[in-house]
Amino acid sequence: MYVSRFAGPVWQEGGNEGSVDDPGVLGTRSDAVLVEIPLAVIGFLWSSILVPLLRFVFVVPFAVLKARRSRSVWIEAMCFYPEPETRTWSTTAEQVESSLDEIVVGLQEGKVVQPKGAVYLGSREPGR
Repeated sequence: MYVSRFAGPVWQEGGNEGSVDDPGVLGTRSDAVLVEIPLAVIGFLWSSILVPLLRFVFVVPFAVLKARRSRSVWIEAMCFYPEPETRTWSTTAEQVESSLDEIVVGLQEGKVVQPKGAVYLGSREPGR
């Protein structure tokens, strides 16, 4: 169980427009493979690592400022076995203790509860 006022930005990978997997980009000549591999590596690094990292670094300060001004608190219950899953509730700082107690009791009974003063935001499974 995690309680937080900070909701971090989601990691979003960039698109891969103009992919070198398309034979029309460089042709089908065998010497084009020597150009294709470095371009594929550069494209991967750019769209999957650099662009998301720059976006993440740019957005985090705004998320921190928003969290400092907010009275909202997020409660996350995480399960890692047999399948990873996260369930999230939102409440206020004044009601976090009572909501957390109700959520813990409900999860121990195998139920998803809706505590008074909290809103169930849903469940998510990584990779879906």
